[in-house]
Amino acid sequence: MRQFARFLIFLTFVFYSSGPIAAQDSLAVDTVVKTTRPLESTGKPGRYFKPKAVILPATLLLYGCLKPVIPAIQHLDEQIWDDVQKNHPDFRTHADDYLMWAPSASLYIMDAFKVKTKNRFYEHLIIDASSIAVTGVIGFVMRKISGGIEEYNTHDTWFPSGHAANAFRGAEIVFQELKDSHPWLSYSGYLFATTVGVLRIYNKAHLLSEVLAGAGLGILSTKLTYFVFDKIKYSKKRTENYKF
Repeated sequence: MRQFARFLIFLTFVFYSSGPIAAQDSLAVDTVVKTTRPLESTGKPGRYFKPKAVILPATLLLYGCLKPVIPAIQHLDEQIWDDVQKNHPDFRTHADDYLMWAPSASLYIMDAFKVKTKNRFYEHLIIDASSIAVTGVIGFVMRKISGGIEEYNTHDTWFPSGHAANAFRGAEIVFQELKDSHPWLSYSGYLFATTVGVLRIYNKAHLLSEVLAGAGLGILSTKLTYFVFDKIKYSKKRTENYKF
């Protein structure tokens, strides 16, 4: 009963961090758009929590969170873990320690080469730092809660994967910044992020559910960061636009 109670607290925290925001998105973002229509020449806030935008990352995060109550998730984790231990016992690399920063770092390279992005350099710094903070805080609380749940402690690993969360956080920034000006290039960050996730499994540092949950956390945390950033940015521009 005590572990089940901890699990309920865990799920409550996760959905408090992402679910209510998604549910309020339609009203909140529509309000921002309506109040900033005179600023269309300088851009407009994005709809970061549309159902089709959150269904994949939310599913990844939920998948990991349901591990204690779904034996199939536990079984798949163990099967992949055993296969990697058996077939790649000596595999070790530190590439994932560096590649997890590649997506967000590429953003500043694009700034240096004047690639057209949604926001400017100093705004990229704010978004990058803020998303790191949001992802880090939520991830820390999730780890503290999951540490008391037996199903998350079958191996010497942590739930969720911090490397995966950071990599997909950066990948989502690249996507948001380039999806309008360079649609195909906007997905490039996810290639690095996926590579990081695979390497964490092959390094025997994380289970599949931990990597998937980390990916979902990173993406949703970045969407939340952009949602708040745009709300502040366009509210400020609206105020400046109506000064006499």
